[in-house]
Amino acid sequence: MELSSKRSHKLPLALALLALLLLGAGSLYLTWQNLRQMQQTVFEHMLLSAKSITRGLDIQLAEGMRRMRRQGMKSHQAQENLAPAARELFKEMVAQGDLLFIGLYGPDDKPLIIVGQNKVAPKFTPPPSIFNMIRSLRESSTPVIINKKAALLYGTVGQPHLLRLYGHRDQRFLPPQERQTYLMLGLNAEKHLAQFKQYKRAALIQTGYVFIAGFVLWLLALAYFKRREGDKQLVKLERFQANLLDHMPDGLLTLSPEGKILAANGSAHTLLNANEKAPLVGRNWNEFAFDSLQEFRRGAVLWERVKLNGINLELLFFQYFDSPADVRTMVIIRDKTDIAELEDDLNEARRLASIGSLAAGVAHEIRNPLSSLRGFAQLFADKLKDEKPYGTYAKTMLEEADRLNRVVTDLLYLSKPHELEPQIVNLGEICDSMNTLMGFDLEHKGTKLEHLLDVNEVYADPDSIRQVLLNLLVNSLDAVPEGDGKISIHAKENDHGVWISVCDNGPGMPEDVRKHALEPFFTDKPKGTGLGLAIVNTIMRGHSGRVTISPSASPGTCVELFFPSPRNEG
Repeated sequence: MELSSKRSHKLPLALALLALLLLGAGSLYLTWQNLRQMQQTVFEHMLLSAKSITRGLDIQLAEGMRRMRRQGMKSHQAQENLAPAARELFKEMVAQGDLLFIGLYGPDDKPLIIVGQNKVAPKFTPPPSIFNMIRSLRESSTPVIINKKAALLYGTVGQPHLLRLYGHRDQRFLPPQERQTYLMLGLNAEKHLAQFKQYKRAALIQTGYVFIAGFVLWLLALAYFKRREGDKQLVKLERFQANLLDHMPDGLLTLSPEGKILAANGSAHTLLNANEKAPLVGRNWNEFAFDSLQEFRRGAVLWERVKLNGINLELLFFQYFDSPADVRTMVIIRDKTDIAELEDDLNEARRLASIGSLAAGVAHEIRNPLSSLRGFAQLFADKLKDEKPYGTYAKTMLEEADRLNRVVTDLLYLSKPHELEPQIVNLGEICDSMNTLMGFDLEHKGTKLEHLLDVNEVYADPDSIRQVLLNLLVNSLDAVPEGDGKISIHAKENDHGVWISVCDNGPGMPEDVRKHALEPFFTDKPKGTGLGLAIVNTIMRGHSGRVTISPSASPGTCVELFFPSPRNEG
């Protein structure tokens, strides 16, 4: 159950975890793309600003040169005044705060004019590679650090008139590589990066929120599936308990303090002889008329043995608290009828064992003087056979001595039967021997003995099975009517062993006699000893079999003997 329950919620949890991972991966990817795009946008914005500023500086320098010429300055005078004007212009631009430095470089990559913030020339030298990039592409940009501040270094080719600041009067005759000046500026990126960092922090916080929300949702899903699985297990447990209580062999009742039955299982209805028309719930416990047999207390548990409608019941009462103010009583009802019968049988067996031991001792003591008495009776019978009535008395004494000797022999066998040696016995031969032994008695009473054998072999002790059949045939011969008696021996086999039945057409055995027929010394015959069927029962127990006397549905009696097969014996 447990394994099945674990598998039932593993898949949903795995799917929820996969969804969380996909959500996290997608959120990270989108955040990375947005940050990358934002960074590109910031860079493009700074590059556009740098280009605009550079373009503006170039226009202002060209306008300053034309203004000087309009004022009537000669070419060399305008050239001399251009450098101070350019420097002042650079200072004004740097003073606005967006630029960290402005530099004008000549064709030899050496600075001509450099202006930095706070009137201090920056300790910064552009990398040589940027000049090569400018010569190739006419402009270039790269991130740098100027005065411990992040900046965007942008450089472009200056206008031809800026070459005059370098000291050349006629640039037409210069080689191309000496006609170029380079205007560079360092754009302060701190403000732009601050906005980017703020956006980055907000994006990361948003992603973190998504992660946390997803994790919380996964925890909620985990808790939900566990709760749902717990509910399923609870329902299964409740069903199991309900089935257990409904099908348990013991009855179970719940009583209120007033004795009202609040709950009852199916076995309680069966044991208390209740039906659907009269349910137990709602009735009062005191309505049942129990015959009390025994009662005592085991600590807090009250134990009673009662009898109801011929059934021996055991009742166990114990209290439990449904709430501090509500004390209820639980009653467990057990059917002890079979156990009571077993206890009666055990007590009877102990009593019979004591009687058997006593009988065995008495039989041993009787046998020796009985032999002497029989000898004297035999002597008197021979001496007085012609004298009446003394010869008759002596003959009667001899017959009674022989009968008493048979009783003593049966008592000795019953108290200590001999060791059995079971083997495969031919039933046909056994039945033929019964015809030989009882042929005279059967003919004298006009009784017919039939053999109806579906099986010819049985696993039994040869001498013992002869004695069993002989005892049963003698009893049947006494019971059948004279001149019209019928006795039959049946044999059939099943998976467990062989059943042998001895049946007759006598008057049958009354129920009160049948119940006690196998007990020693019990008989309904005037001259019977009550030991024949008891010996049969003892022999069958020695074979691990049993004896049953079928109830008489029609005239006649049928005694069934079961001999287990060797593989089922024991």
